[in-house]
Amino acid sequence: MGNLVACSFAFKEGFNTSPQVNMSAGDATTQMYLKNIFVSLVSAKVHNEGDSFALCVNEPIDDYWVRRFNEEGIEVKVVPFDTFLISKDFTWALAYFKLCVMKALTDEGKYERYLLMDADTFTTRSYEDLWKECDFGVLMYPLGHTFSHPDRETVREDFVKLYPDEAKKREIVHYGGEFIAGNLASLKEYMKVCEQVFEKMREINFDVSKNAGDETIWSIAAALSFGKTEFVSACAYIFRFWTERFYLVSTVTVSNPVCIWHLPVEKRTGMLRVYNYYMKKKAFPSVEKASKIFGIVKAKRPVNFYTLASLLEKVLRKLKIKK
Repeated sequence: MGNLVACSFAFKEGFNTSPQVNMSAGDATTQMYLKNIFVSLVSAKVHNEGDSFALCVNEPIDDYWVRRFNEEGIEVKVVPFDTFLISKDFTWALAYFKLCVMKALTDEGKYERYLLMDADTFTTRSYEDLWKECDFGVLMYPLGHTFSHPDRETVREDFVKLYPDEAKKREIVHYGGEFIAGNLASLKEYMKVCEQVFEKMREINFDVSKNAGDETIWSIAAALSFGKTEFVSACAYIFRFWTERFYLVSTVTVSNPVCIWHLPVEKRTGMLRVYNYYMKKKAFPSVEKASKIFGIVKAKRPVNFYTLASLLEKVLRKLKIKK
């Protein structure tokens, strides 16, 4: 049956896009997102030729882009935005389309394994190990937030509001919405629980945080699925690089490298530069050059007295001057 890699993009007039972009859905924004998605899916295909690829949209896009994606071996699929439809008053209203996409894809059941990732991602390696882990269950990206971190606290408070009894028995793990992967059977069961969570939100007239997005449903559904579905940390395969608002430095580009770089604030900058690079050279930049384009600096120990002393000892041992 093979593997499917997909990205989703929803357009609704009057709805806001990602807060990192802070723009309303419109033609200019659509073009920007499609360029981002082009980089995401084509970079994934470069390293995973044996897999299938799809862009899932809620309404037809311009024929020009359909041809562009098709020429790269990427299918463009229209998926109704109706199952997880929420008011535009919610910050992440358009992100709920990811839930619609995963449900639609697994309902079709054409593939053995699935990966749904965000538009602002860049792939640098093969997914071979990622697919092997999918055989054990559902891969999600735990964000590592502390108990009182405001983002996790929002999810936790909504969990208490929706499922007060369950919330007393089980802590919530805050999973990111940029990545979900797994085998067909596990994902189908998980999506049933996601639907139940959304229906619970509807029952209380969506009296939850306005910041409750797809991450809230992914996280609560995972907590409710404890003991029924196996969840595997995706930290070995994806890392969220913040390159503006606050800055994270990591060695995962070169030491124990991940497959996928998630770059939330590079939608209008680094991602477009890489798109233009590909259009000019019909190839993506090397990992080293891409990291510079995205503003990712390799982590290294600052040089100080103790560092120099350690390096001197190594040299002396090599010269057999010191044991």
